[in-house]
Amino acid sequence: MIRILFCFFAFLSTACKSGTVYINSNKIIEQYHGATGKKQAFMNQVKTWQANVDSLMAEVQALKGTQAAAKEQQLLQYREAIQQKAQAEEARVSQEILTEINAYIKQYGKEKGYDFILGATDNGNIVYAAESKDITEEVLAGLNKQYDQQHAAGK
Repeated sequence: MIRILFCFFAFLSTACKSGTVYINSNKIIEQYHGATGKKQAFMNQVKTWQANVDSLMAEVQALKGTQAAAKEQQLLQYREAIQQKAQAEEARVSQEILTEINAYIKQYGKEKGYDFILGATDNGNIVYAAESKDITEEVLAGLNKQYDQQHAAGK
């Protein structure tokens, strides 16, 4: 009987020290230093493309007749090409950021001995979790420290 009780309490102790924790995925993405820089570079590129579109629009408005129609067609084609390029670039940057974050979280989880690290989002994939299981701040601090150390030489 004592052996059974001991095993039961050992099981409860192990269950209470669950290897399952979670992070707030949105917060990680919003506050990761690597994401901030990449998103800013992308936004700067978008501004450049928009300036080119605005310049072409000014040219179209200054022209008359068939020249204006041809230039307007050029403008429409350029705008469509830029929109496609912007979407592709945004997807590439987002994937690059997620790859960096996921690699760090995988390494972090192994180092800490976690069985699972779940990602909570505003969409409700985790409806409830005890705040004591939230390791967002720890992961974010480590992720940013790693990024800052890797990019300190470039500053």
